[in-house]
Amino acid sequence: MYPTTMEYCRYTGHRELTEEDRRDARRIREGFERCFLPPGVKLTSMSETQD
Repeated sequence: MYPTTMEYCRYTGHRELTEEDRRDARRIREGFERCFLPPGVKLTSMSETQD
């Protein structure tokens, strides 16, 4: 991956997340936690911490 500036990025639109998108994100996050974090440590998403 190469560093780049925002002038090379293009906004392609926003779509609503489906339940399948949420399941995939959860599966990926849990895989990351298993591989890279010490046992017992859990990540908290930003959306859960912002009140």
